Amino acid sequence: MLAYVFSHQPAADVDAKGYEEVLRHFHAALADLHPHGFVRSLTYRVGTGYSDWYLVEDSSALDHLNVAAVSGGRSASHDAAARMAAEGVGKLLALAAGEHDPDATVEVRFSKPAGMGYGELYGALERWTRQPRTSLWRRMMVLGPPPEFSLVSPGAVELPAEMHPETFSRTPI
Repeated sequence: MLAYVFSHQPAADVDAKGYEEVLRHFHAALADLHPHGFVRSLTYRVGTGYSDWYLVEDSSALDHLNVAAVSGGRSASHDAAARMAAEGVGKLLALAAGEHDPDATVEVRFSKPAGMGYGELYGALERWTRQPRTSLWRRMMVLGPPPEFSLVSPGAVELPAEMHPETFSRTPI
């Protein structure tokens, strides 16, 4: 499974409730169409901004998602949200371990320590990724800003300081 994650925030003069309503409408319209390879999409409030998670089966689904998001019955709500947004950045993540839970409320973004191999990192993270409803996501193809990993969990996670973890609370809208 892959996740295209688009992080954004409303412009300073935009009402957050109105912004969230436009986002809900857009995601509902996308779910109604259900493009090829699309699993689901959702928006989380993260700090002062938002993150849209578009889950797809594989990379071939990204083309279908891209076309579906801006055409037909979705174009009006997509364009409305785009006009209300101040800035945004996207990244592509792959599910590296664990079990995806859309209701998980904690996201820890972190980096692999220098000199540590990926196998060693995944082994060190097993105490968390073996927990129910916890997933590890790895940034793909150096697309998007660092850090490279996100650990998503239903509860608090305390990663080693050498991973430079940043913990965010996320609330589904």
